[in-house]
Amino acid sequence: MSDQTETKFSVLCSLFTWIQRSKSSSKKRSKFRKFLDNFCKSTDDFFAAIRLILPSLDRERGTYGLKESVLSTCLIDALGVSRESEDALRLINWRKGGAKTGANAGNFSLVAIELLQRRQGMASGGLTIKELNRLLDRLASSENRTEKTLVLSELIKGTNAQEMKWIVMIILKDLKLGVSEKSIFHEFHPDAEDLFNVTCDLKLVCEKLKDRNQRHKRQDIEVGKAVRPQLALRVGNATTAWKKLHGKEVVVECKFDGDRIQIHKNGSEIHFFSRNFLDHPEYEHGMSNIIMQNILADRCILDGEMLVWDTSNNRFADFGSNQEIAKAAREGLDSDRQLCYTSVIHQSLKERHEILRKVVKPLKGRLEILIPNGGLNAQCPSGEPYWSRIAYNVEEVERFFKATIENRVVYAFSKSGSTTSSRDEGIVLKDLNSKWEPSDRSGKWLKLKPDYVRAGSDLDVLIIGGYYGSGRRGGEVAQFLVGLAEGSAPNTYPRRFISFCRVGTGLSDDELDALVTKLKPYFRKNEYPKKTPSYYEVTNSSKERPDVWIESPEKSIILSITSDIRTIRSEVFAAPYSLRFPRIDRVRYDKPWHECLDVQCKNFFVWVTHTRNFLLLSFRFSEGEKRLNNGLMTSN
Repeated sequence: MSDQTETKFSVLCSLFTWIQRSKSSSKKRSKFRKFLDNFCKSTDDFFAAIRLILPSLDRERGTYGLKESVLSTCLIDALGVSRESEDALRLINWRKGGAKTGANAGNFSLVAIELLQRRQGMASGGLTIKELNRLLDRLASSENRTEKTLVLSELIKGTNAQEMKWIVMIILKDLKLGVSEKSIFHEFHPDAEDLFNVTCDLKLVCEKLKDRNQRHKRQDIEVGKAVRPQLALRVGNATTAWKKLHGKEVVVECKFDGDRIQIHKNGSEIHFFSRNFLDHPEYEHGMSNIIMQNILADRCILDGEMLVWDTSNNRFADFGSNQEIAKAAREGLDSDRQLCYTSVIHQSLKERHEILRKVVKPLKGRLEILIPNGGLNAQCPSGEPYWSRIAYNVEEVERFFKATIENRVVYAFSKSGSTTSSRDEGIVLKDLNSKWEPSDRSGKWLKLKPDYVRAGSDLDVLIIGGYYGSGRRGGEVAQFLVGLAEGSAPNTYPRRFISFCRVGTGLSDDELDALVTKLKPYFRKNEYPKKTPSYYEVTNSSKERPDVWIESPEKSIILSITSDIRTIRSEVFAAPYSLRFPRIDRVRYDKPWHECLDVQCKNFFVWVTHTRNFLLLSFRFSEGEKRLNNGLMTSN
């Protein structure tokens, strides 16, 4: 076909179905190649199809603002179905199992098909790829649910249920085809992945590489276009890291716990790109003047870490406070916390360090450079380890790692009972003679993190609720809401439990099945907004709210959990603090329900102090500035 308007979306759906069912990677790639050869004859054809095949990489279209919870109600309204009907409730509660939910519980698109099949014909409505893209553009630009519902209604009229299934998956940006982005790029053009890595522009890739037989000269990075960042390969210990970099000149650096941001300066034009190549204009008010005044190069790209600097405590603030401070700066509000950027292609890392010295004027708490000789190191208080240094042997790497994780912890209870700690989450080792390569994770950079360090004593928590899973765990409880006991009178059992965190990983399938089987007789449906069981203190945040409660603490089971080293002040859960990335260490069938940790007792304080250098159970609140960790420069 020569005209894209004649290519029906049903053709693409047939391709999706065939690829999803095939088990052979080579056959999947071959089928995709045949589709391109037969149905894509122009640049517009290529882009129209590939943006649907790789929806998560399409930045021409804005975000839809539709996750499963909102999408379900919009689909129900688009079909004109009562939200109280059995079909509607099945879609709204798509994760939940039970006699009436069917075999597809946990798979949103398949549950949606059940609803759509009863109301759509089997024949295709003839929607073309071009028409679909136009409607998806409208869906993304719609400003409210009413407008989105109208667009979905048009889509339903032009498709059948099978086609709508794939449209739903495109909207959710997860086609589950079992074929990698790398394979799709390679079949389209041998140079497609490289070009996308340095431009993050799917449309440009389709425009420049429409002839698969014509090789494309490797393109340099361009100021103003997001670049996929260089990545660090994770290693388990310092010895492994040193072996991988054997014979290299190595620098070790703190791994800051902030947001990876590229700052693009092109004269007076400044962009702030995330690692997902989205521009973040909310940083402009807090950082643009700093960049203009302190970056001497007219055109450059800085690749680093955006953090928050607490000027009152002279330290970096908690993870997750960037957006709050950016908003305060935008609204002109005073704060002793400010955005701070810490900074690190054709030249080696050692040469880029020297360029940073020449073109960046560091400003304490606002713009910092991370280099082994000077930069942020010059501000280290006496007795504290440097943020960056040259390492000459594995022993020096191990000492730096230990000092970074342990010695930077400041564990000091304030009058309010809060604690503080630094913003480190491990270390990064880099080959000083390596060049900066977009999306490279070949081992030129290595990261070492103490994420799951075992505490000296157990953190035993009580299961108080459960969440239904998705995919193969659909229809069954797969995660748990856990709580800590509220203080009780001596020689009495606790009668109230405070929500602490949500946890689901760490158990094998068999262990999880056994636990759920024991608890299932005591699951009680959460009928929010009806009253929460009196045993439990919760926030009723949508992120906390479980699908089922344990009917009574006496019927529940204790879990021993562990966590990574970073913790957060909790707004989602009723406890004043929570864990980041908790996981189950073991199920404590040997412990009675009332022996879980008491949030107010001495044992909990002992657990915190014993693990303060590792699990950082911090009650801190402070915020500040953003920093760039690895300056990436282009010539003027």
